[in-house]
Amino acid sequence: MGEPSHPGILKVITDWPEGKHFGMLPEEELTHAEESPLYYKLSENEKQYALFMDGFCCIVGKQRRWKAAVWSPAQQVAETADGAGESSQTAEVKAIQMA
Repeated sequence: MGEPSHPGILKVITDWPEGKHFGMLPEEELTHAEESPLYYKLSENEKQYALFMDGFCCIVGKQRRWKAAVWSPAQQVAETADGAGESSQTAEVKAIQMA
């Protein structure tokens, strides 16, 4: 697809068969997203179920390596997984699966 800074990148994305709305009906279109509340503003009950997740990918030598992590502040427990040859999106999904 080329460099993200390429002026034609938006045209490439919006010329998909589904169009620039990716097949969504107008009433399904997302107009805004809400941020989650800050951890310290959660109730004690909500803090019991709060999890923090992240996944990333980097190049080590000539191979892509990924790592995913989940942390529970209430239980003071962390879990990680790692692998090779996949993308950062794979790592993010793995973190969600672990959660």
